[in-house]
Amino acid sequence: MRWLVIITVLLGAHFALTAIAPGEKALFYWPFAKDSKPSLDILGSATKPITQLLSVVTGLCFLASVVAILGWLIPPTWFIPLIIFGTVASTLLFLLYVGINALVPLAIDAFLLWGVFGWHWTVATLRGG
Repeated sequence: MRWLVIITVLLGAHFALTAIAPGEKALFYWPFAKDSKPSLDILGSATKPITQLLSVVTGLCFLASVVAILGWLIPPTWFIPLIIFGTVASTLLFLLYVGINALVPLAIDAFLLWGVFGWHWTVATLRGG
């Protein structure tokens, strides 16, 4: 189960960080394109910095949670808050750009939240200890 969670969290980080390095065309594995527009432009000119902030927060939280699972540098007790903050930031990011390309990242967020709250994942349970 540990490796499934690690791969899923890394995919979540990948999807979120594509907002910083948008591709030529938005695809299900690279959700942001250079011409991506928010679905609801209620933030006006603040959309781009908020997008980048949410992207970086998500990426850092998800990558740090993988480091916590592996037992490097990050205390295991930080795993749950990192997953929660990462999924909240990711959900806000992909709801800002909701569309067909946001479905997989939003499903990943739902899976991670279900794991933390429904299956009560911790670093100890994921390590099998």
